[in-house]
Amino acid sequence: MSETDLPDEPDRRPGCPHPRERYDLAGHEAAEAELASAITSGRLHHGWLITGPSGVGKATLAYRAARRMLGAAPDGEGLSANPSDPNCRRIEAQSHPGLLVIRRPWDDKTKKFKSVITVDELRRVGEFFSLSAGADGWRIAIVDSVDEMNPNAANALLKSLEEPPRRTILFLLTHTPGKLLPTIRSRCRRLTLRAPGIDATAAWLTRQSGVSDPLDWARRGKGLPGEALAMARSPVHDIAETLDGLLSGLPRLDASRSRALANRMNGKDKDAARDAFNSHILAWTMERARASGRAGQDPEPWTAAWRDLRALAGAGEGLYLDPKQVALSALHRLQEAARTADAGR
Repeated sequence: MSETDLPDEPDRRPGCPHPRERYDLAGHEAAEAELASAITSGRLHHGWLITGPSGVGKATLAYRAARRMLGAAPDGEGLSANPSDPNCRRIEAQSHPGLLVIRRPWDDKTKKFKSVITVDELRRVGEFFSLSAGADGWRIAIVDSVDEMNPNAANALLKSLEEPPRRTILFLLTHTPGKLLPTIRSRCRRLTLRAPGIDATAAWLTRQSGVSDPLDWARRGKGLPGEALAMARSPVHDIAETLDGLLSGLPRLDASRSRALANRMNGKDKDAARDAFNSHILAWTMERARASGRAGQDPEPWTAAWRDLRALAGAGEGLYLDPKQVALSALHRLQEAARTADAGR
């Protein structure tokens, strides 16, 4: 199966343009200026570790740099490039010979993307860098994200960082840099992106099509542009609201509404539905634990439930359990936690 035949991409958020298709970047002028200065000065470090929370714009920044380094004509300030430039079009089509993107690969056996970036994928970097880029050409590799590498892949990446050929650049994207091998971190120049904030994200969302009430989505996305846009455009963006309504009645739990929500885990957009359900129910449970602590109550019923829910979500994925039953079990686990918490008051 070729990449163009895949049902989706592991680094694309549902309903959103891929970062290689984005030409705007919200709220990271200083970081972009630092990277642009390094490019124009000719003293460009061979490894860049771009860090920040998911949805902050790490991949968008990496692609902006790659376009300009691969010859795209500028279009404004910073690392902006003209979308009509042939180099930009080739990057969008994933056909530029100077750019390699490493992501979680497709597994033909399971018909899903693998859960990790494998060593075979990272070995492609060394092979790619060994090719001639032509006169004054660059070879650029983007790894999105290095958090998803297995240990053997991390070791293969380290080898590419230790012996970089001339005019090669690695952009490594990470949400959790502390989990990387210290030897990888020490060989990279770090560029940290932080959430632009609620107001800046809301202003950016107003310029995106199909987003109503941008301030509300900016708050839900915690000031992260990519996160907020993905939530606003997600075909399952109502799952969080539905869950809030269900859980607000605990320890009472409406059986018919619970079943209706659980059925969506096997329906259309099932993968997005499961991700939205798991993400929100874990966040909701942790917030209940924090609220209990602030109120002087024992948070343990909720922290214990949070641990069980996290394990349940992992087991549902790893053991191929029925997603509907996993969702119902999660809801009933919170019902049990609510009863325990009420009994302890």
